[in-house]
Formats: sequence, structure tokens, C-alpha cells
Amino acid sequence: MKRDIRRSDCPVHCGLNLLGDRWTLVVIRDLLFTDKSTFTELLNSPEKIATNTLSNRLAKLSEHGLIKQATRDSRYKLTDKGFDLVPALMELAVWAEKYDATVVSVAEAYQQYQKDPQAFIAGLKAARKAS
Repeated sequence: MKRDIRRSDCPVHCGLNLLGDRWTLVVIRDLLFTDKSTFTELLNSPEKIATNTLSNRLAKLSEHGLIKQATRDSRYKLTDKGFDLVPALMELAVWAEKYDATVVSVAEAYQQYQKDPQAFIAGLKAARKAS
């Protein structure tokens, strides 16, 4: 896979090099908050990602250590590094909800997250292990 060229050492720029395209956070969202874990399940998300794009994003996320693929059942799982994106995704969702009244509310999940972020993330990890 082609390496991204870093144009600066700015943390925002570096984060966007990995996560700042149209699809990467959607894939991570599905792995975090849904029972989707196979290529086909991820492909069938409502956003309708193309197969080549999904393949590319999964390879990139794997290369950077955010996901791993189980060899026995081909399911994708987030690593601890991937789960560390929960705070950023929660804040992004709250921001989107604040400025777009048509999005699905995350208020209940966000309240649980704010109350005890570590317990919230532990619950996500446990749910993903069970699925």
C-alpha cells in the first residue's frame, strides 16, 4: 500500500492523513457501534461504500494498527488503538447533531459516555467480543 506523505508535523494534519477521507470513520463507526464485522456486512452499510474503497480502507486501517482481521473467520475487529477513537467520534456526533437537526440523536449514548468514559468504552469492547 502506498504510504501517505506527511506535509507537516501538525497533529490535526497527521490525524487527517489517516482518518480524513469520506469512508474511514464510517468503517470504524460500524465496527464500534454495530454488530458488523465481515466485509459483506460492512459493505451493506446504508452509505453504500464501493467494494474497492472498502478494501482499501480496511487495508489502510489494518496497516496502521487500528483493526485486525481474525484468520479463522475473516471478521474485522478494532484494536485498542481503534477503540481510542471513541472520544473523537462521540464529540463529532454531538457536533453534527447540534448543527443538523436531521441526524439521529446520540444524546443518550453521549450521556453514558460522559458519565464514565472508560466504562462506556469497556462496554463497547465487551459487546464487540460477544458478537
